[in-house]
Amino acid sequence: MQADAATLRTVYDAAIAAPVATETHQLPGHERFPAFEGIRAMAALAIVAFHAGTYTGLTGPGGGVAGSWARHLNVGVSVFFVLSAFLLYRPFVKAHLADEAAPKLRPYLARRFVRIFPAYWLALFVTATVLHQAVLGDWWGKLRFYSLTQIYWADTALGGLPQAWSLCTELSFYLFLPFWAYLMARAGGTVARRRRIHLLGCAVLYVGALLFRAQLRAGHHALGYAWLPANTDLFALGMWLAVVSADASVRTVEPGGLWRTVGDWPGISWLAAACAYWAVVHMGFPFEFLQTPTASQEVVRQALFGGVALLLVAPGVVGRQNEGWIRRMLESRVLWSIGVVSYGVYLWHLTVMSRLNDWLRPDPVPGHVQAPVSWWVLTLGTIVFSLLVAAVSWFALERPTLRWVRRDRPAEAGGRRRVL
Repeated sequence: MQADAATLRTVYDAAIAAPVATETHQLPGHERFPAFEGIRAMAALAIVAFHAGTYTGLTGPGGGVAGSWARHLNVGVSVFFVLSAFLLYRPFVKAHLADEAAPKLRPYLARRFVRIFPAYWLALFVTATVLHQAVLGDWWGKLRFYSLTQIYWADTALGGLPQAWSLCTELSFYLFLPFWAYLMARAGGTVARRRRIHLLGCAVLYVGALLFRAQLRAGHHALGYAWLPANTDLFALGMWLAVVSADASVRTVEPGGLWRTVGDWPGISWLAAACAYWAVVHMGFPFEFLQTPTASQEVVRQALFGGVALLLVAPGVVGRQNEGWIRRMLESRVLWSIGVVSYGVYLWHLTVMSRLNDWLRPDPVPGHVQAPVSWWVLTLGTIVFSLLVAAVSWFALERPTLRWVRRDRPAEAGGRRRVL
């Protein structure tokens, strides 16, 4: 999910020092997406705040207005899915539209493996074996957790690192994407026709996922919501953005219509995202684990989550990337730094949060219900300590392994080598 820290830092400094001279930010279908680290940071922080709400009871029935707004901050996972789909699908689409060779499968799989597994294995091992905060079971359970296949069995679906369910979904998408891209690439004809085929494919994936979720909820299934078929709508939105961006790059024209508006006025896109989130908050979605939503509630909430994610990410794809206060904020040093290590924050935050919650919880008073830790204290404390652990993971493990797997790959245009 992350980008190479040293090279991204160089790009960032250049953009701040001489934004007008950063010509690649001015071209249609530009190849650099400097706002993405800031978006990753916001998504990771939202997920930390969401889980802090579950620990402190803020997102429970007695959480009030603040709890109702914090209850759906797990939308950050949807943002990660949209970002991932965009960055991974775009090279395949661009190659097809430009009549170029598609990305090679072996390097693609090697980068995906190194991106996701080493840091995950470390976090899982320390959490389960060193800190004893997770139970992995026998060899069969361990095999499922370490291979990121635990979501396909009821007895392991929520075990290990609970947040790793999304990594299981990501992994299945990594494996699915090259085959889907190959299927789409069989379409010939003009660039416009190929583009339409890709967009039609995105629509099929989007609608199919919502129908799959509706069937799961209508059948009262407890398993399957983390599977790829139930989440391809989110990936399809990122793939849709990838088609728009790749098409603009190949034809060297700026996207028109609503994309032009989003690019010129990113604030409108973010305002629309806020409205979609408001709709989620006020749609009456039942409290998790206490009531079961209807099939229609499940589909509407999922569609709104996708809308929030798409509208947040889109300004980082279309438009002049060196203009607007939103993009300047996303490229700030603080958000950029958090975004670089956001994968580590995601992996470690529940381990850190559990420890902090135990340390900070007031001593129980006989005859009284133990008071929860302050949501603000737990959220901020988890962010600080998770960032420290994530930084160590990034510099000691993630960045070296990513550099190793990319050692024979030439630098990208403009001197930037992006690690997805």
